[in-house]
Amino acid sequence: MAVQKLLRILLLCIAVNYTTASVYRTGRQSPASIFTVGNGEQCLGTDRSTGGVCLSRNQCNTQGGKAIGFCGVFATCCSLNACDVRTNTKVAVFINPPLSRESSGLECSYNVEINNNNICQMRIDFETFNLAPPTTVEAVENVTQRPGYTCRNDIFQVTNLQANSDILPPLCGDNNGQHLYVRVNASTNSRHIRINFKIADRSSQPNLPQATWKIKVTQLECFNTLGKYRDGIFEAITSSLPSTPLSSSADRDEYLIAPPGCLQYYPDRAGAFESFNYNRGAGPYIANLAYATCFRRTPDVCGIKLTAASFEMAMRNDENLFLDTDCQCNPVTQGAPQSEDYLFIPEAETADGLRGSKYCGTSAANQIIASTPPGPLYVHFHSDNLVSDDVPESGYRFNYNVLNNCYLKSNF
Repeated sequence: MAVQKLLRILLLCIAVNYTTASVYRTGRQSPASIFTVGNGEQCLGTDRSTGGVCLSRNQCNTQGGKAIGFCGVFATCCSLNACDVRTNTKVAVFINPPLSRESSGLECSYNVEINNNNICQMRIDFETFNLAPPTTVEAVENVTQRPGYTCRNDIFQVTNLQANSDILPPLCGDNNGQHLYVRVNASTNSRHIRINFKIADRSSQPNLPQATWKIKVTQLECFNTLGKYRDGIFEAITSSLPSTPLSSSADRDEYLIAPPGCLQYYPDRAGAFESFNYNRGAGPYIANLAYATCFRRTPDVCGIKLTAASFEMAMRNDENLFLDTDCQCNPVTQGAPQSEDYLFIPEAETADGLRGSKYCGTSAANQIIASTPPGPLYVHFHSDNLVSDDVPESGYRFNYNVLNNCYLKSNF
């Protein structure tokens, strides 16, 4: 009897661990299981109409949530809509409190404490993110240039960063589906980050859209010593195997760990990315940004193909190709302020043979671009603090595919 009981416990642990591992590996919702331990996925309460997120009972309590149903033997459907929450759970989900014209004009903060000493990054996914858009000053007669679009009403900010060496931009507008990475260090005195929403008063500004958000914060552990052997064929084999009860969280997190210096990271071999507040092509993008969006480079990958779904950035004038020096001026010869918004794509070439690294204006619109740098795969976005009348700054959206043979035109 004791042996049978031990086997049952072992099988239960394997099932639970496999469910958890599949969430970290793929980022997709695992099939419904009675062994669910709380994966942060959406669920419905017992009334079948109230929405929540699936969390362990402890996670729900520590995040100030309210249990509204069940989503497995070990998990509860948790309604999270409180502010000033402090948590150290591996995965945390935060949802805006009920907002009305009378209750808006508030600050909502979440303190996320480092879960354990192996945590090196936090990934913040904006499953829902709708704030007031960035704005600029009103146009003045006979003045064609104004300050760029910045977040003046609703503001999202991450603070208390490692040794103040990292600067994360304030965000606003429509950022559904976006994400960003925060570098952390468990050895420093500051062992938490602070996520803050500052919401403008809607009673005095009734034309602002209602603010809503649902963000998921995943704490990622740096990979263990076995991680360095996960290359090529071995990686392809082991990544498809279920984790065992002896697998570490760091081993499961390895797929999501971003290279140093990346604000965004896309580990899948194909997908799409866009500028902040792309807003389905309506924009505008936010001023004073400078960040890298990175892609996973495995040993078989030699480059990346970018297919522009939309590309519309500021430019200096209509008499150039909107490439390289057309997009950024030399300070010695700059003279009067001119646009320096651009997307930097290293070692890039369009399908029709146009070569360049900095793209602005509409130079990347309707283009297929191959980037084959010798090092990391990334693009770098830069926006200045200048907007010119009649020059749209809606932003960009690209579909991407990594390339495993950069010498065959069929890949391009």
